[in-house]
Amino acid sequence: MYSAAWQHVHLYSPRSINFDSNMPAYRFLYKKRRIADARSADALKLTGSDAPPEGWEVIPSYDAKCLVAYLMALNQSHPLKEAKSAGGAPPAAGSPAAAPSPPAAGSPAPAK
Repeated sequence: MYSAAWQHVHLYSPRSINFDSNMPAYRFLYKKRRIADARSADALKLTGSDAPPEGWEVIPSYDAKCLVAYLMALNQSHPLKEAKSAGGAPPAAGSPAAAPSPPAAGSPAPAK
């Protein structure tokens, strides 16, 4: 399972994690701000061309935090059960289920 920090970096700059990624960056979910006293505990640890200039940091917005919380809540630690068809197997040709049902009272008769 990926950490929240990994999820934030992946949302901000997917190609910094996977060079061939075609996922778009969701930078609009993050704010770049000047560091006042100390670096925020929430600030993304970015490197290379994604790193903000000296004295600046990138922090997640409330929406980014909510999205990452949702992604982290998606439990993928168990195998998926095999899905069954909603309709089941088609009825056999001679079975009563295969015969057309009579029209409901008051409904027009089907054309012949």
